[in-house]
Amino acid sequence: MGKIDMAEFGLFSQYAALMQEYDKNNLIGRVLSQEKGLYRVISEEGEQLAEVSGRLRHRAVSASDFPAVGDFVMIDCTSSQSRAMIHGVLPRKSVFIRKAAGTSHTEQVVAANVDTIFICMSLNNDFNLRRAERYLSVAWNSGATPVIVLTKS
Repeated sequence: MGKIDMAEFGLFSQYAALMQEYDKNNLIGRVLSQEKGLYRVISEEGEQLAEVSGRLRHRAVSASDFPAVGDFVMIDCTSSQSRAMIHGVLPRKSVFIRKAAGTSHTEQVVAANVDTIFICMSLNNDFNLRRAERYLSVAWNSGATPVIVLTKS
């Protein structure tokens, strides 16, 4: 199997210069999913499970410092362990954040490096213009381009 072209996964050239800050064995990967501290990451070597390094975990000030779906991360695949190690999160082009569930005032990163956010709303009896405005505001604040899709017209 040949190497995967990360440009197909949205990798842009500005990240190439950032690679010099990391170990030469590190690769750029993109987070595909996250569950219970494990991340599914795609890199030029293929898809694999990864976890956050102790150093990255220690330096994290808030939950938004950890990788999120869509983030480009620096990973080390040379470890003798079965999982890759995430050593850094590259700067985000956009970030979709919501208030975390519950009574706390913390934020939760839903996705990063998203170009377009589609807001789908039905024009049935439950349509609410204020809700559409709230969703639109969150989408604009993410840095992505929002598109409103009205269904059942």
